[in-house]
Amino acid sequence: LSDPDDKVVRLDLKVLARICINKEHFDIVLNNLINRFKCDRKLLETRGSLIVRQLSVLLDGESIYRAFASILLKEVDLEFASLMVQTLNLILLTSSELFELRGLLKNSLTSKQSRELFIQIYQAWSHNAVSTFSLCLLAQVYELASALVQHMAETEVTVGFLMQVDKLVQLIESPIFIHLRLQLLEPHKFPFLLKSLYGLLMLLPQSSAFACLKNRLDSVSTLGILNTDRGNAESKIASKGPKKVGTEIDVKLILQQFREMQLKHSERRRHVFKQHSLRRRQRDDKKSSKYQKSEPKQ
Repeated sequence: LSDPDDKVVRLDLKVLARICINKEHFDIVLNNLINRFKCDRKLLETRGSLIVRQLSVLLDGESIYRAFASILLKEVDLEFASLMVQTLNLILLTSSELFELRGLLKNSLTSKQSRELFIQIYQAWSHNAVSTFSLCLLAQVYELASALVQHMAETEVTVGFLMQVDKLVQLIESPIFIHLRLQLLEPHKFPFLLKSLYGLLMLLPQSSAFACLKNRLDSVSTLGILNTDRGNAESKIASKGPKKVGTEIDVKLILQQFREMQLKHSERRRHVFKQHSLRRRQRDDKKSSKYQKSEPKQ
């Protein structure tokens, strides 16, 4: 798979696809592939997209992503899991080979199969906040997306996080999210979509991404219906009772799952920071000790 020739890689993937016809072998191959990506980050960076796209064509995009989600949900290396989810999410949003999978996810509020698929992918995507948010936008689960923005505002905003948000804003302007942009014309029907995107806007610093998203939202507000209808629509939705979208997606429950996963990542970052601080202190102590020994006695 590391061969520089794409033709060789594609032939290798055809062989793997034949092996994967057996369900037992399918799981083994994908587990080994994830482990290979974990050990060789350069392979993930240079060949990851090609490998996932080709396997989705040779086998089935839905089964591939379901399997990846199951594996990553149990992954103990949280940093790698977040990186892998970020990579898979970008492939999902941009690859023509996954057009049918995107279509399935867009029906998450109307189809049982699509809801189950969304929930399974969502649980693994919780390793990465921006990927989870973009998945909710794709699946049109806007109430959950709105709640995720509130959570992201409470967590540490890093440069990496802002770069991911910048990329998402670019994707919102792509053909993949044309349905979302058209739904902005009906704020009375999709109030949580507006709340999600305005929340995302508030997270961004003044930048090109901020200007791009603000221009898009400003073009909607000029319709003159945003302020008049949004509050009434939200109150009508809230009056329906439990915080559920559709009939089977329990927003409160899966939002809690996301928070628990993000808490694990926060604890990992704090642990890494403490380790780095300790090593730095030890190096400084050694330097100080050497300096004191080298000082001439008076």
